[in-house]
Amino acid sequence: MIDLHLHLDGSLSEQDFLYLAKKDGICLGNDFPNNIYVPMDCKSLEEYLMRFDLPLQLLQTEENIAHVTSSLVRRLYKMGYIYAEIRFAPQLHLQKGLNQLQVAKAALKGLEEALTECKCFEANILLCCMRHATEEVNMETIEVANKLKGTRVVGVDLAGAEAMHPSSYYKNIFDLAKKYRLNITIHAGEATGSDEVMMALDNGAARIGHGVHLDSEKDGPRAKKEDICFEFCPTSNLQTKSLKSYADVPLRAFMDKGIALTINSDNMTVSNTDVYQEFAHLYETFKLTKEEVYGFLLNSINYAFTSEQVKEKLREELKQRIDKFYSQIAM
Repeated sequence: MIDLHLHLDGSLSEQDFLYLAKKDGICLGNDFPNNIYVPMDCKSLEEYLMRFDLPLQLLQTEENIAHVTSSLVRRLYKMGYIYAEIRFAPQLHLQKGLNQLQVAKAALKGLEEALTECKCFEANILLCCMRHATEEVNMETIEVANKLKGTRVVGVDLAGAEAMHPSSYYKNIFDLAKKYRLNITIHAGEATGSDEVMMALDNGAARIGHGVHLDSEKDGPRAKKEDICFEFCPTSNLQTKSLKSYADVPLRAFMDKGIALTINSDNMTVSNTDVYQEFAHLYETFKLTKEEVYGFLLNSINYAFTSEQVKEKLREELKQRIDKFYSQIAM
């Protein structure tokens, strides 16, 4: 019911694909809808990322970007979510002449329109820099996030093929983000090891996307001392071969070290999952108690990039919904 790690372009519904493709005359392929979901025999993160090619074809106009953002917010609300942080890279939506600021504002428009109809639900946006992009392009993403500070754009991220582009290359980008006092989360420790997570912390990350390859013995103490929260996305980690099974999710190891973690979907469509399914897998694997599930969801609230006022409302809402949520994942 709370998702801190949710990619917009990886979460279009089948209806979104059909509507936008018909409107814009784009062929979805003979194997649609199978081609929008990643197979479990996916070989790597790089192969996984290829599933984003088709949605990105559709998301090159302000109208389409606003539409899918609004659609996602409405779906989350209907599913019983109370909070989500939706992330995407505005630099990937410039093929038809938009600039990054226009792209971000289009997503904001769709978000705000949907939220007026979705009571007891909050959502914000994170803007992603990309590992394969030039420093100039990524700097522009940081500038856009700063221009929109005070709106529902609440932070920045670094995403992409981690093994090919280490975080050490991005110091200047995140020095600028820190100068602007932007909230920072960074994908790290998904396709590589603990050193990449440490570089992300050096770059100012308050949260780590994935981070499952953190060496909890060696580097866990630093993560705990700096109060870093990890955004686990189990199913996508299995699909990218970052982990072999749900049993390999280092959930208990992190808990034993007092490291904060959250459970998220990553990409609802590409990975064919949602937060309910992610918790259900971990409930079955680790025999999670209601108190443990509540603790993970409370982490999601406490480490969200939103105001304390909103967090307090979410905490009260969580108290009201935890029994129902736990019964749903334990079915």
